[in-house]
Amino acid sequence: MGTPTLFPVLIKEQSVTVRIIRIKAKSTVSGFCYVVSWVGPNGREKLNRTDYAEAEAEARTKAAQLAAGIANANTVSNSDIAELAQVREIVANHGIPLVSAVAEWSKAKSLAGASLISLCEEWSRKRTASVQRVKLADAVTQFITAKNAANQEGTRTYGAKLKPVSEHFGEYYLDSISTKDWTKFLARYENGVTHNDIRKKIVTLCRWSQKNNYLSEDVKPEIERTDRYKEERSPIGILSPKEFGKLLEFIRKHYPKHLAALVVAGFCGVRADEIQGKRDKREIRQLWSDIHTKPKKNDYAFLKVTIAKENTPADRIVHLQDAALAWLKVCPEPHEGSICEEGAIEKIRLIARKHKFRLPKNCFRHSWITYRIAVTQDKPHTATEAGNSVQEIDRRYRVPQPTHVGIAWFALRPSRRKDEN
Repeated sequence: MGTPTLFPVLIKEQSVTVRIIRIKAKSTVSGFCYVVSWVGPNGREKLNRTDYAEAEAEARTKAAQLAAGIANANTVSNSDIAELAQVREIVANHGIPLVSAVAEWSKAKSLAGASLISLCEEWSRKRTASVQRVKLADAVTQFITAKNAANQEGTRTYGAKLKPVSEHFGEYYLDSISTKDWTKFLARYENGVTHNDIRKKIVTLCRWSQKNNYLSEDVKPEIERTDRYKEERSPIGILSPKEFGKLLEFIRKHYPKHLAALVVAGFCGVRADEIQGKRDKREIRQLWSDIHTKPKKNDYAFLKVTIAKENTPADRIVHLQDAALAWLKVCPEPHEGSICEEGAIEKIRLIARKHKFRLPKNCFRHSWITYRIAVTQDKPHTATEAGNSVQEIDRRYRVPQPTHVGIAWFALRPSRRKDEN
C-alpha cells in the first residue's frame, strides 16, 4: 500500500486510537515528515518518522501495546520504560523500526547461534581487509578501460549499456547498492531481452570488481539476487528462394562489386561482421584466399571463415554447395584480397530498401540455416558450420521449412548473359 493522500490517518485497536499526521519537512527527501501521536501514561506522546511505512508500523505496534495494556504505568516499571527507551535509541541509529530490528536479530541468532557476534566480526574483517571502496561511475570507467586494454572491445560492448547505470548510480559506492536498488533500476526496462542484457552487463561489471577487490569475493553480488525477465521470442525473418534469386540478379547487374559478399552471406551463412569487418576493425574481412572452389581429388570445395566472431570456434569451414560455386564464378575479377569492400552487407541492405526489396534483419544467415537444415535434416552439422549451438539455432535462427523449399534455395543459378560463353 502506498502513502495515503488524506491525513490524519487513524489506526484503531479495540478502544485505542493512534493518529498519524503529515507535516512539511525540508530536510527529508520527500519533503514531508510523519508524526505518530497517542495518549500514554504520561499524557500525549509523539514520535517522528521520515517514511510513511515506518510510521504506520510504529502506530500499529503502539496501538496493539496500548490495547493490551503493555504501556500502562500500572503494569510497566520505570526500569522497563528506561530499557525500552534505550533499545529504541540503539535501533534509531540504524534507521529501522524496533520490531524489524528484533525480527532481524532473531533470524540471525537462529542461524548463527552463540557464534553470531564472532561470525559478524570475521565477515567484517574479510570485507574491510581486502575491499577498496569505489564509486560506481569510477568502477565502470576502469572496467571499460581494462576491457579495451585486453582487446575485448570494452567501449563497444559495454559503453552504451552501462552509461545509464553510471548516470543513475554514479555517486553511489558500488558495495552500497542493494538488491532492492538494482531491482528498482532494472524495472525501467520492460522488454525482457533488454532487461536481461543490461543485467548481464552489470553482473560482468560486478564480477570484474570482485577480482579487483572492489567487492568482496566472499559475498554474492547484489545484482545476482535480482530476477531475470522472461524473454519474448522475436520473429525470425527469412527470404523465399524467389526473393533471394531476384536480389542476386539485381546486385549482379547494378552493384557487382557487392555480389561476392551477398553470395557468401546467403549460400554459406557467414556472419555479416565476418564478411564485411566489424565497425572498429573494417580492415579485417573475408579473403578470397580462404575460399577454395577447386577441391583436390576426393575432397570438396569449402570456405574457411577468415576471422570468426569472438567466443565462437576460431577455425570454421563451410562446404560450398553448387549454388555458391556458380555465383562466385560470375563475381567480378580479380579474386584476390578481401571479397568485398568495408561494410558491404550494410550497403546491400541500404540498396535493397531503396529498391523496395523485403529484407528482414539478419535474413541471409537465417535463410541459409533454415534451408540447409531443410535439405540435410542435420542440425548438429549445420550448427558446426554456422558457429552456433543447436539450441541457439532453434531459438534465434531457424524457421522450419519443407525440404522442397530448401532444395529450391540451393538450386538458384545465375542467368546466362549474352556476353558470356
